[in-house]
Amino acid sequence: MIKSVLAISEGGPDAAMSFRLAARVAGAMGAVVDALHLPVGPAGGMVGGLAMSGEAMPLVMDLDDDRLEERAKESGRAYQELVAPIQGATYTAAKTATLDALVAMGRCSDLLVLGRPGSDPENVAPATVEAALYECARPVMIAPPHAGTGAFASVVVAWNGSMQAARAVDYALPFLEKAAKVTLLVVDSKPDDVGASYLARNLARQGFTPAIDTINTGMLTGRSRGRALLGYTHEKVADLLVMGAYGRGQVMSFLGLGGATGKVISSCRVPLLLAH
Repeated sequence: MIKSVLAISEGGPDAAMSFRLAARVAGAMGAVVDALHLPVGPAGGMVGGLAMSGEAMPLVMDLDDDRLEERAKESGRAYQELVAPIQGATYTAAKTATLDALVAMGRCSDLLVLGRPGSDPENVAPATVEAALYECARPVMIAPPHAGTGAFASVVVAWNGSMQAARAVDYALPFLEKAAKVTLLVVDSKPDDVGASYLARNLARQGFTPAIDTINTGMLTGRSRGRALLGYTHEKVADLLVMGAYGRGQVMSFLGLGGATGKVISSCRVPLLLAH
């Protein structure tokens, strides 16, 4: 059940992306949105009291107070336009807000929504995404530039039998319940080797009728598999992609995430639900 959605903005292009998708989720789920504006953090190893891994340090410009104030106003305008009309919606913004506030609110929410990282030239790799994924223990939804409208009728679940994928399926159940079509997609493996038939059987017991599909790319890199996953999702005109988030603790190229995860986050044209 999703009744409390935390929509996060740092005042750049992410504000409209995050708030628009959060409003869409609220409409589909009968939920309330709590919007949070965070100032862009300083470049460096500690942001909001949370240690950032070396390969995932936020890449931000040195913004002056006037620009930070303008970014806060951008979040406020996006909130008034997109979220404020939702009954019960709230807005939290403070110059001193930190990632600690995100974590505190996120752990008490049913879903976190953020705009696509990399879309903001003043905040290329926001630490908010890493904090949401690794610190909040909640599902994280990444909003594309165009969030779409209406119900999430077609859902693709990237399934590889991993712990992260299993957690993502659990987090996605409220969306699967409302979907007209659910596809379990296995990439570069045999469905039986990753337990896809078991998952389909157990989801059927909950009233779903998932289909199992496969794509064999023959590709060696995670980013290549990520591109194949995106190609499938976009070709099928899915409304939502669900997958586990992998990485951290390894040498990764994007936000401390695995190659496939980073590629999908940065390029997915539909809402993306992640779990670590």
